[in-house]
Amino acid sequence: MSELEVKHPDFAKRLNELMSERNLDRNALSNKTGISYEMIRRYSEGFAKPRSKGLKSISDALGTSSGYLDYGEATVEIPTVSDLKSKINTMQSSTSPNGAELNDPEGTQRVPVDYGMDGYIPVISWVAAGSFSDVMPVTIDDVIEWIPRPQSLSKRAFGLIIQGRSMWPEFKPDDIIYVEPEITPWDLKDGDLVVIHCNDDKQATFKQLIIGDGPEDMYLKPLNPEWPDQKIIPMGECTLVGIVDSKVTKYR
Repeated sequence: MSELEVKHPDFAKRLNELMSERNLDRNALSNKTGISYEMIRRYSEGFAKPRSKGLKSISDALGTSSGYLDYGEATVEIPTVSDLKSKINTMQSSTSPNGAELNDPEGTQRVPVDYGMDGYIPVISWVAAGSFSDVMPVTIDDVIEWIPRPQSLSKRAFGLIIQGRSMWPEFKPDDIIYVEPEITPWDLKDGDLVVIHCNDDKQATFKQLIIGDGPEDMYLKPLNPEWPDQKIIPMGECTLVGIVDSKVTKYR
């Protein structure tokens, strides 16, 4: 096979279109990415295609995703926090069926949990999870990040970042759990993993559910057998926030 054969014409076409839209020539793209001019030339003419590290550098320099540049995958534009704050401010200045209630803090807007982010759900704090309801009385500042929503979960689902080791080793610090709030206590089964808010605690907590002789005989315990606080909490002292559906593990 000839070295000069154009092997990646579609990649080259997308690369050149993006370079043109950003007013970047080969020299400029080389300077922005640290990739040699000769390699940029080969990429833009379709003779070669960068590996993952080079692809990420070029994608970042061009303000696009690696998936689009590599395969032409459509990208989902996720609004910035500033965009979302502006959207909420606009909602606050108009009449809305989800308007803030009189006892909400000034500047608070009650909005649906997904903030209109179709296909994504928010990762929120454990404090915010403790006040979860049909609509969350929190602002966009409570959203830590956005993660894709599995199709099996409702639009009210949200994520929480694991803290501590009470549910070790199955759940490690910085794992993200998907929480489904659309469940009632009567739908729960023995061994389910749940997020609950107990008594006057300032934030929600994560435990395993133990069911005794009947659905009203429910208790909560940590998974980690070496956790110092092994106290079994009666479910009747807590409010069910949601059931843990699955988790996301990040390695970097």
